[in-house]
Amino acid sequence: MKLSKVYPWFASLAILPFLLHAKEKVAISMPDVSVDKVQFGPQVNDAPFDAKALTGKVLVVESWGVNCPPCLASLPEMQKLSQSGEKKGLIVVGLEAQNSPKDAILKILKNARVTYPVMQGGSIGLEHNDIPHVAIYGVNGKLLWHGAPSNSEFKQQLKAALRNVEK
Repeated sequence: MKLSKVYPWFASLAILPFLLHAKEKVAISMPDVSVDKVQFGPQVNDAPFDAKALTGKVLVVESWGVNCPPCLASLPEMQKLSQSGEKKGLIVVGLEAQNSPKDAILKILKNARVTYPVMQGGSIGLEHNDIPHVAIYGVNGKLLWHGAPSNSEFKQQLKAALRNVEK
């Protein structure tokens, strides 16, 4: 006689190993996207920027908006990253994603003391439905990570990417 007929709950034990495994961290594969898919809109501030000089650098692109409180909170953090990572081979670029006028963007940048390049529109190179949203591109131009800048993995992935920059 089958145990599952006598003890119907016995059949549910067969999935127990799968449920236990589900608690483990599962690596999420990144889309096969490269930095050439990033689109930069017109630049709104005077920060130096040359899209052709991205080779061999780590690029962080943040999509954000002037009417997004989490985005505004992220700007000073991105500024700190830009300043601390510049000599390590990091380039930070902001893309304002809410079609705001240039003067509204500049006002926000001035208040947040942002000095890295910020564009009016553009694309981080892949589809996403939320802002703020960042993408990290490695020295080889491949997407390494994307998600919310508040995610703890963001800084971990960025540190790992910067270790690959040739000095």
